[in-house]
Amino acid sequence: MLRLPTLALMSALLVLSGGLNGQEAKKDDPKTTKKDEKKEDPKTAKKDDPPAKVKGTLPRDWGKIGLGDDQKQDIYKIQSKYNSDIDRLEAKIKELKGARDKEMRGVLSADQKKRLEEIVIGKDKDK
Repeated sequence: MLRLPTLALMSALLVLSGGLNGQEAKKDDPKTTKKDEKKEDPKTAKKDDPPAKVKGTLPRDWGKIGLGDDQKQDIYKIQSKYNSDIDRLEAKIKELKGARDKEMRGVLSADQKKRLEEIVIGKDKDK
């Protein structure tokens, strides 16, 4: 009975979430090292060129506190520095939770697994 509205809501959320991809900060090229970044080719570097701006998003309400452009750039650089580690750890957490849940279900008898599945399916119907 509630499957159609739930499906419509999930579809709408999927469509609306498509615009969030542009919000991710660019990750540094893993092939370059800090030593490489410091070395600039004097032939290609111009003295008039400003340094490339890093793009990102500020944390909630940080745009209201009067940050300067340099501060914003520093924040974006800090975010990009930590984002790859955070993504890796979140993937590891997801993997560990999956292993934990599989191991917990291994403790259950066949009847308990069947009953749990019925309860879970029943909760999905109520929504």
